[in-house]
Amino acid sequence: MRTSPRFPRLLLSAALALPGTAAMADPLYNITLLGGTGSAASDINRWGDVVGRATTGDVTHAFVNAGGTYTDLGTLGGTNSNANGINDDGQIVGGADNGAGQYHAFLYSGGGMNDLGTLGGARSEAFAINNHGLVVGEANNADPATGGFPQAFGYAGGTMTSLGTLPGALGSYAYAVNNGGLIGGASHEGPFTVPEYPYYAVTYSGGAVHKIGAPELGDSAIYGLNDHGAAVGGIPTSSFAHASHAFIYDHGSITDLGVLDPAAIDDSIAWDINNHGQVVGTSAVTVDADHYGYHGFLWTGAGLVDLNTLVDPAAGWVITDASGINDAQQIAATACYGGVTGDCRAVRLDLVPAVPEPGAWAMLGLGLGLVGAWKRVRPMVAPARRMA
Repeated sequence: MRTSPRFPRLLLSAALALPGTAAMADPLYNITLLGGTGSAASDINRWGDVVGRATTGDVTHAFVNAGGTYTDLGTLGGTNSNANGINDDGQIVGGADNGAGQYHAFLYSGGGMNDLGTLGGARSEAFAINNHGLVVGEANNADPATGGFPQAFGYAGGTMTSLGTLPGALGSYAYAVNNGGLIGGASHEGPFTVPEYPYYAVTYSGGAVHKIGAPELGDSAIYGLNDHGAAVGGIPTSSFAHASHAFIYDHGSITDLGVLDPAAIDDSIAWDINNHGQVVGTSAVTVDADHYGYHGFLWTGAGLVDLNTLVDPAAGWVITDASGINDAQQIAATACYGGVTGDCRAVRLDLVPAVPEPGAWAMLGLGLGLVGAWKRVRPMVAPARRMA
């Protein structure tokens, strides 16, 4: 009989692979503060770089925190700016005041902020950028017939192009784009109806606008897309004016993700989805008998989970919104100290590696015991082999 020196390692591997050893506790997150009081996060890229806005007094500036370094992105010559999206190359988009007091979409790249212009009107804003540099957002045109409604745009190669609207609509919006070039947002449809002009979640592809089958009540929009074409956003509810439910749209099917707290107002919204299908957003929760607030949530396929149950409560921070998630499961969020809205800051939630449950450690001990037993047996085997 020929024995193998790999046998102890195989025993250990088998022990770790036994049923129950893969069971892990719920994920926990560490909180990293990214900005000062008055800051809020908007998006995150694969490297964990986070963008957003920071407000001091009456002035708001776009920022990026990359590699632990905070950078104020400035403006286009005016007072205020806001960063909405960042890609894996560190290109950032948003909106900023220019010297003429107009608010224009910008692309920040190579240390400088560039004005992307408009579709002929006075205002524009960019919301997302993919890894190929395609920027999407909304911009006003110069047509008085639109009544000032913005038009969804795509910007590439130095040119801003209107993405169109649903039939008979005046306005449209583009909020998300994936690396395949699929764009998500919303569009009005048909003529104005009292009391409001409704809009519906849409995708833009192949030069056309596609309604995804929004419910009949209220409004809906897509705010996040992953590279598999799954979309998330908000669909209307009938129980509270202007409220929505977070949803995921995948392969032609809409799934209502519900809310964190059915006792609060019936309101939630999904902002982003990663390539694992994990969704983040915000949902109303009960604060006391007379008040409600909002908590950030994570959805992984089995109901909304309050992110505040996944962080150390002793830190004192309350996660009020979760705006972006990358494939490493890092989350761009906004947190308020002690739940007091006066001290709210942009944060990043970093997943703490899961620790095996006690049962898994027991199986590991079994595996090590088997290895020890093999070592005790091996001296008796070796002499017999030498005698052969």
